[in-house]
Amino acid sequence: MRSGNLLFLVIPASQLLMISGNISGGQPLDFWGYGGVVLSIAADILLLYVLLWGSRQKALKKELQELSYLQEAEHMRTEMLEEKQKEICAMRSDFEKNLDEIRKNLRQGEKEAADIKLKKFQERLESAGTPGYCQNTVVNAIISEKEKEFQRLGIKTSIRLLIPHSLNIDPLHLCSLFSNLLDNALEAVEELEEAERKIQIDASIRGSYLVVKIQNPSTKDHADRKRRKGRGYGTQILKSLARTYDGSYQAVFEKGWYKAFVSVKAV
Repeated sequence: MRSGNLLFLVIPASQLLMISGNISGGQPLDFWGYGGVVLSIAADILLLYVLLWGSRQKALKKELQELSYLQEAEHMRTEMLEEKQKEICAMRSDFEKNLDEIRKNLRQGEKEAADIKLKKFQERLESAGTPGYCQNTVVNAIISEKEKEFQRLGIKTSIRLLIPHSLNIDPLHLCSLFSNLLDNALEAVEELEEAERKIQIDASIRGSYLVVKIQNPSTKDHADRKRRKGRGYGTQILKSLARTYDGSYQAVFEKGWYKAFVSVKAV
């Protein structure tokens, strides 16, 4: 139980004991006594409101962060399309010129020169493919944003993503899945010496499921700690997402590594 919630239980309990003590001792409450009771109830209501408001603020902050990922994903997609459009226009203008040069080389028996020009043009075509970590722009935006934290903290990363552009997952849920997993990993490695900071990110489609695996070294104290920033809140979100998409969530700590697995039906 959180310390704030425990405090909320302790205060009204102590007030009830004080009032019952006065009554059982044959000391009826006077005007000031009733006034104190009313003020105590008002204070309890105010405390409850503050606790609930604080919890809601944390949830809203998380939602805003995930919405910013979506906005960044859309921005990246727009920039990518604009860049590709410019590149395609430039390639069109060069295509006839390159084709004429290749034809000329072939007519003159310069097959090697034609092959070199054809290979360069093919490489240029292949480079026009989708940039980023995978085909999914939402995941690309999240990883790109977290990359700033990886660099700031000197974290070595291994990223292997085979995620298609289209998934049957709400984009906000996809944001929440990756951001919560990565936030947990970042929190754990930040407590380590810089040389030990590593995060491995693997995700791919297996059958009809998107399977995400995040691994990072961690101290046993951190893995076992019940009270820490984000503890429980992110885990509950991940479990809820797994249930929503008929999947599963698991987390284990073994041999100095914390490993989190999430599977969600995505196809």
